[in-house]
Amino acid sequence: MIKAKKSYLFRFIFHMYNTNWLLRRSFNSVRLKGKFPSQATASLVLVNHSSWWDGLVSFYLSQTQLTQDSYAMMGEPGLKRFPFFRKIGAFSIQTNSKSSLINSLHYAVSLLKQEKAIWMFPQGKEQHTELRPLRFQSGAAYLLEQVPEVLIIPVTYYYTFLHEQKPELFIEIGKPFQLTLKKRSIMTAELEQIITQQLDKQRDEIKLERLDHYRFLINGQRSISDFIDSQQ
Repeated sequence: MIKAKKSYLFRFIFHMYNTNWLLRRSFNSVRLKGKFPSQATASLVLVNHSSWWDGLVSFYLSQTQLTQDSYAMMGEPGLKRFPFFRKIGAFSIQTNSKSSLINSLHYAVSLLKQEKAIWMFPQGKEQHTELRPLRFQSGAAYLLEQVPEVLIIPVTYYYTFLHEQKPELFIEIGKPFQLTLKKRSIMTAELEQIITQQLDKQRDEIKLERLDHYRFLINGQRSISDFIDSQQ
């Protein structure tokens, strides 16, 4: 497996590029509901995975909203292709190799025991945001077996178009919780249910434009339609 190799300077530069060039230019807005816990403790941040943007959004949140030292699992082929992601806290996971998978999970356990935050996409691959049920791999439950005291933070991303030329991104940070140790398959099913319920409720609120609980994190750059409207 490939371990993370963090660089403070690179993280700072990449965060500026990610925020002001990638996200601000690509979205009309990025909005957030909820907040991360303030205490520093072993944390497992579980995020639904429906878009190419998910990793970059997670990195942005880890730099602006979560004060805890963060790491993230990334597919080994992708990390080999873009090794600079090691510098922002990514480490590899390869599900088709049992030995590599075990090494990655052991590395994640060691980070959790140091009270770090691990960002994880338990679906294991991108799936359409409306696909149900959300099918989780068992890796998150394995980490809970090894570090039972870990705090689980459910985070959901919902990408959509409302009334603007560019898409909107809505992020919800759910209430942190802990699970009682059970059979791995049962814990996996419970995690699936919690994330699914949060995502479905979030989707329904956004469809009805009940957005009062969201605050703006990023206002995007003006689009062509914005420019045309301003000339009328």
